[in-house]
Amino acid sequence: MGDCFDIDRDAPGTAVPRPCDTPHSAELVARPRLTGRYATDRAVREAATELCREPLRRKAARQPSGTRWTTFVQYPYRTSHLLGSDTAACSLAAPSTAGGSISHRLR
Repeated sequence: MGDCFDIDRDAPGTAVPRPCDTPHSAELVARPRLTGRYATDRAVREAATELCREPLRRKAARQPSGTRWTTFVQYPYRTSHLLGSDTAACSLAAPSTAGGSISHRLR
C-alpha cells in the first residue's frame, strides 16, 4: 500500500510506478484478497469493486475537504483467478478529465 503510479491509458489496467513526491496519477490504497469462485469476469470485477469500496471511501474521507477523486480497481480475469491470482488493487486517482495529478503521498 502507498505505492504511487501513473495509469497507462494506452494499456488498460497497466500502472507505471512513480515516486510519490513527483507528479503521478494514483496511489495504491488496499490489496484485498478475492475469495470464493466466480462464474464470469463480471462477477470477479463486481467482487473486487465491493472489496475496494470501504478502503477507498475511508482513504478519500481523510483527504482535504473539496478534493475530487476517482477510483481505479484492478482485478484478475476469471481464468487467472482460477489459476491462483487472488488479489485486487484498490487505488485513488486524480480525475483525468481535469488533467489532475498528485504530487505527494495521500493522507
